[in-house]
Amino acid sequence: MEHFILMAEIKQLGSTENESSVKNDLKNVTSVINKIHKNDFITALDLFTSTEFQGITNSLQSSIEIIFDIEECLIENNLNYKLKYVLYHNSLKTTQSKHSVYERLGLSLIDARERLKLIKKTESRFLVATSNETMSLSLNNLFLIYEDYVDSWKKNDFEYVSAFLNNKNYKEVAKLFNINISSGWRREKSLKLKQYYTIKEMILSGI
Repeated sequence: MEHFILMAEIKQLGSTENESSVKNDLKNVTSVINKIHKNDFITALDLFTSTEFQGITNSLQSSIEIIFDIEECLIENNLNYKLKYVLYHNSLKTTQSKHSVYERLGLSLIDARERLKLIKKTESRFLVATSNETMSLSLNNLFLIYEDYVDSWKKNDFEYVSAFLNNKNYKEVAKLFNINISSGWRREKSLKLKQYYTIKEMILSGI
């Protein structure tokens, strides 16, 4: 049985952020993602601590789509949290006994958590570790580019980004925010939405 462990933790909390409030925010986000991707989970996303959650998915593609949707859900809810992600792959053969399957899964969770600890010490927010080293390297490189675009958006950009993510073109966004069309076009260009969509496609095509 193929399974992919997805773990995520907030990069760091601001001095004014309350842990209880953060926990509620993450609960709401994971609840939305669990509903959208209910057929993609073996074990749904669940909070491990007030700033960390984890789940187990059934495919690499769905795992990556879940990451994209988490990032966009944060933006659409005006939440300026930066998450560190580990996506860890392992294969549990059906010929294994139930005990050995659970034991293997437990070891995988430990390994994934160790990788999350390691990535917390780096600047990168994404770490993909699949059974295919070449693919993992490629995905991690692509995620560096993806991260660069996403993290360039500031909180005061989120309303515009959210509007564009909801399939609105620059003319519709201009009308929505009561600005002229050329300003809408410039806003789309400055936010590099086309490049953002392109890197998402490249990541998914690299699977």
